[in-house]
Amino acid sequence: MTTRTDRTAAVRIAWAATKLTRAGRHPIAIGRLAATVGMDPAEAHRLMDLMGFVIRDGLVVMDRGSRPAERAGSDRYRVDLFLLAVATGEPVHADAVCPATGARVRVHFTRERVLSVDPPHAVVAASRLPGIDLALGQDYVEALVCTEFFASQEAASGWLLENIDGRVLSVPGYLAHTRRMVAALEAWPTI
Repeated sequence: MTTRTDRTAAVRIAWAATKLTRAGRHPIAIGRLAATVGMDPAEAHRLMDLMGFVIRDGLVVMDRGSRPAERAGSDRYRVDLFLLAVATGEPVHADAVCPATGARVRVHFTRERVLSVDPPHAVVAASRLPGIDLALGQDYVEALVCTEFFASQEAASGWLLENIDGRVLSVPGYLAHTRRMVAALEAWPTI
């Protein structure tokens, strides 16, 4: 089991790695990542292992194509599409199927704004990352990761009953939350 401090530091260094690698396009030396966040390379390596990142030949590697399944009690989290948009500055197109209704959900957004949502009332189901402390000034910012898209708030109600720590937000609401979460991640003095 890891400490709350380890989990928070691991999420923050994972964010730094996501930005520095441009979401996996350009592997980065673990030593450079450690220097960027002001940490010992061995500690950076340990935290990156905790987050499920691969370090090959001294390089931090992200495989954007695979999204590891979460296991009960696992410390291995995945980066969601909203975080990728903020990290890379590139527009994102998400095309999903609502697990409750079977309806197609299409979302197009940039780091700054949502460009389109179809159906218009589609929502994001987001899982809480337990044991992560993020603060932005005096405010606590909940650490969330996008789990899936639903066609509507009503369609997500079953998921919410099964995921009592989960949150269901509108697509623009989740993008705004992601931006606040990123601001909290970047408020860490060494990022």
